[in-house]
Amino acid sequence: MAKRKKSERRRKKYEQRLGPGVYMPKDERLAYNAEVEKAVAAALKEKEARLKQKKVKEQQKGTKPPAEKAPEKAPEKK
Repeated sequence: MAKRKKSERRRKKYEQRLGPGVYMPKDERLAYNAEVEKAVAAALKEKEARLKQKKVKEQQKGTKPPAEKAPEKAPEKK
């Protein structure tokens, strides 16, 4: 059991340093990396679509709402 635990720790350190899927056999690693790239591309595409929708909504409203002004100070009395 200690041997398994040691190898598991070594694998985790190796993956942490070099990225996920590094410890897999080459054919499995290539397939895994392809899936990860697809997921990253999909997430990026979704993020861009969200930003576009946000810009469209702002344009439909008109302009961005003005920032709140700090209350003006009353003139000091002498």
